This record gives sequence, C-alpha cells and structure tokens, in this order.
Amino acid sequence: MSSYKEPSDVLKRLLLPPKNPSLSLSANYQWLVFTQEPPLPSIELLAKPEEKLAGIRFDPELLTPSRLDYATTLVLQHMKTGEKQEVQLPENSEGIRYIRFNPVKSSFVFASKVKNEARLELHQCQLSGDNNANDESKQIWTMTKIQLQNHKMNFIQGCAYQFSTDGSKLFIKVVPSNTSSTPPKEPVSTGPAIQLVEKGARKAPGRTYQDLLKNGYDEAKLRYYCTTEVLCIDMTTAKGEEEPTLVPQSKGGHLIQSLNSSPCGRYLLAQLTTKFSYSVPISRFGKDIVLWDLNNNQELKVASIPVNDEIPLSFDACSRHPRGYRFHPCGTGGEDDTTTTIMFVKATDGGDPANDPVDGERDALYCQTIDTDAFTLHEPTKFVGLEWRYSDLDFSESGMAIVEEYRWKDRMERKWILNADGTKLRMLWERSWEDRYNSPGEPLTRRGAKGQYFIVQPTPTSIYLSGAGASSVGDRPFLDLLDFGSEEVKTTRLWRCTAPVEGELDASKEVNGVLPTDRKDIYESLVCVMPDNDSIMISRESKTTPRNYYLSKLGDGGDEANIQVTNFEHPQPDLLG
Repeated sequence: MSSYKEPSDVLKRLLLPPKNPSLSLSANYQWLVFTQEPPLPSIELLAKPEEKLAGIRFDPELLTPSRLDYATTLVLQHMKTGEKQEVQLPENSEGIRYIRFNPVKSSFVFASKVKNEARLELHQCQLSGDNNANDESKQIWTMTKIQLQNHKMNFIQGCAYQFSTDGSKLFIKVVPSNTSSTPPKEPVSTGPAIQLVEKGARKAPGRTYQDLLKNGYDEAKLRYYCTTEVLCIDMTTAKGEEEPTLVPQSKGGHLIQSLNSSPCGRYLLAQLTTKFSYSVPISRFGKDIVLWDLNNNQELKVASIPVNDEIPLSFDACSRHPRGYRFHPCGTGGEDDTTTTIMFVKATDGGDPANDPVDGERDALYCQTIDTDAFTLHEPTKFVGLEWRYSDLDFSESGMAIVEEYRWKDRMERKWILNADGTKLRMLWERSWEDRYNSPGEPLTRRGAKGQYFIVQPTPTSIYLSGAGASSVGDRPFLDLLDFGSEEVKTTRLWRCTAPVEGELDASKEVNGVLPTDRKDIYESLVCVMPDNDSIMISRESKTTPRNYYLSKLGDGGDEANIQVTNFEHPQPDLLG
C-alpha cells in the first residue's frame, strides 16, 4: 500500500520541531503540570468532517470543537523541590485534554481520547500517601478512571465538566440517555424558512455571521447535538468507583450555554437556550436564566431573555435586556447561605448610544439576593451606575471591587474602585486604551477562597497591576504596586522585563526609577505572583534559548533572586551551529 514518504531526521528536526510544553498551575501553586502536544495537526485530523451550526463548528462524533489535538505526555513538577513525576496515560489513550484542577484539593481531572473510538473518558489524578504530611513533594500522584456509566460527555459548548467553587462536587455535561444513536435525517424538502417576530421587537440592521442556522433541519441537528443533562459526582469521597447522580433539574436535557456555581456550592446558575434565530449565532439566541438548588432539587426562573437580534451596529451599543448574570463572589453569609447574591447588568438607555442616558447613566449593575427559606429572589437593587458602557467587574476577598467602563467612539476607558456596597471610592484612571506606551496595566487576580478569583491586595489599600509594557524598544512586561490609600494614587514599579542591549530607556518607568545596567536581548513575561506576595513566576526566552520558567524574588533576593524551575531543551538544536 502506497503512502507518503518520510523525510530525513534532519528535515524533521528543522521543519517539525516539538512545541514547547503547555503549562498549568495547581490551585495551591505547589505543582506545575506539563503536557506535550504534536507540532502540527495530522492530515487525518484536518480531513475529519465537521458540523457548522449556529456559529459553532464541531466534531459530530466526538462532540468536541473541530480539529482538536491531544497531549501525549503528562508530567508534574513540584515548585519548590523541582521533583518530577510522570503520570502514565491510560493504555487505551490517544492523548489527553481539558485539565481542570480542584479549587481546594491537590487533584485534577482530564479527558482522555480513546484509541480508534469516538469517545472521551474522564480520569482523576490525586496525591496519595500520608495525608497528614505537609510536604506534598513526598507524595505520589495516582490516576483513576471516573465511571460515567456509559454516558458520553459533550464538549461542544465548552469543557464538559467543572468543579463547584468549594471543590466538593464535579458537574459533567453528558448526552441524555434517551437520545437516539443516529442524528436526524435530512428531509427531501425542508420547506420555507419561517421566523416569527417577537411582540415589542424593534427594527435594527444586521451584522454578518458565519455558519448560521438556515432551516428546520438545522434546528433539529442543533438540538440533537447540543442537548445535555448534568451529572454530579461527590468529590469528597470520589475515587472513581462512585456512580454519578443526575442533577434532577437537568433531566430530559437542555441546551445549556453555561453553568455557574455559587460561592457556597449549593446553587447552580444555568443559562438555557430556548429560542432559535437564523440571523445571529447561538450566543445571542433566546435563553432562560434559571437557578438550581442542589439541596432541595428546586428550580427558580431568574429571567427570560428573547433573541438578541436587534442590537444597533454601533460598538457602543449593547442588548437592551439584562445581561452578564453571575454570582457575587463574596455573596455568602455563612452556613445558612442567606446572602447568596446574583448580579447582572442592564442598559438604562435601551442599549442604543443614540438615546440619552438616564440620570447620567447608560449602564447599571444590579444585585438580587436569594431568600433561601422561600427559595425566591428579592427585588433587584442597584449596585452601581455607570456613565459609559460596562466592561468588567472584579472583587477582592475584602469585598472591595474594581469596575471598568468604556466609550468606544473615542476609545476611552475608566476604572473605579468601589466599596463593598457599590459606592464609588475613587476613580483610578480615565484614559485612551490605544495609548499603549502609557498603559497602567490591569489589576492582578489570583485564585482565593473556594476557588474564586479575586484581586490580589497585599495591603487593604493597595493592589498589583501587570501589563505588556509597550515601549520604543519593544514590549517589556511589568508588575506595579498601586497604593490608593492616600489623596494621590501612588504607583511603585516592582519588576520589569530585562531591557534590551540597544535603545533609549525612560528611568521613570524602571524599577526604583533607576536605569538598569545589566541589559540583555531576552524577553520575560509575568506568569503569576506567588501566594507569599514576595516572589513571582516569570517566563524567559531569547533568539537562541527556548522559553523556560523561573521563580524570582521581588526586590533584592540575593542568590535566590532567580531560580530556574524548568529546563526545556531547544526545539531546533541544528540551527544553533
């Protein structure tokens, strides 16, 4: 049988160099996970058929996004000791993907592609040994298969599984057990494409999107491939043998766009697709926002959103309906969960910048508290109003928040510091986001209590800022400490990428305001600030050295200022001469 000829080993090394391993950090920042993927996708992978429905492209057999590669190695390395442990993949595995760490335990799960089968299996890795040992580096990582009782996971609209915020449960989207084994057959004639206009809809120009639904047959296929139920596994005792239980509210299947776990782990906030459209992708389909109580198996409808197909073309426009539903990350009042809170955004100007703002505001964020006893929602209360369009909101563990608003027409952005009750404490800055040379960076976040990501606050009146550090000599990433406790905001530069050999520098933008004397043609970027707030992880690479990772002390760390964590070899050593 004829086949493609293989090039020489030298050509393979030159034209097919291995990728740098992908890196993940454990929730407690003690372990690094490295996975190695193929340098290029195979011809077989590129030739696989794909479905194109409602703006998404996916593999109809695996129920994953199209043309995914899988890692063929899995290595864990302890941050402090450097000790490595290679975990052998399952015998029937072609490769793995979708590594997700438990937010509170030293364990993670991943999906393994079964050889010669259109199926992904779920596995868990966890530390075994003396549970009382403080030194995790002395413990061994062991792998077990999580039994899903022949249920097939569905990754079309994102990773099929996620942990609850307290790490006690694992939720998995699977194909309903009553789903037919064959997809709907295309009819001889689909008939006319009929769409109904909602009552109260308004005229609006339409944008152009790819791969939209065209007829009823496409609708039937979308329902077939994207309908899922949710299984729940108790991770406090899970070793792979426990049988998963069905979340009752998902029985029969829904088109689940997203799931969001509450800080207390008791509730799930689900967005369920309810109404289709032939003019916008699935992200703008009509949806119900529902609250699932996992303790009492109850469901509460939070909101019903129609199809979002009438947003004006202006980039300052948005939906006129409530959007951005999420849990308040600090919104739990203890074991009774009486203050678990849902947040959302609503345009006060109808989402159209041509309209006048209401009381000087175009967007407002609202909070709705859950009455646990009656399982009802209190009336929404305004958290904060914004003169421009809402962009983002992050919280610190103390309850302080930073909200960002933008105005597209002149590319302006503002950041405000908010008190825990939403009142504006002070404006951090108002600037053009196109001015990259003077960009102050973005607030640094880190995984905190119960797996939530919070703004890092080394002191009650300070935060970290990290940015790309664009300059006349190229990008030089940085880390700053911003103190907002005094009348004037003060910024201190803590770290910056090593300066290149050539080019003029600005001392005011260097650490301690002093021009560096040790200049090298290398590129460094910030990976994270470690939990001690005294050391950082950075990556470093150059024209002749591959990207590797280092632990660096902020300030004068002496001999420990730079500790090399990884030692990846050059992918193309033949080019070094």
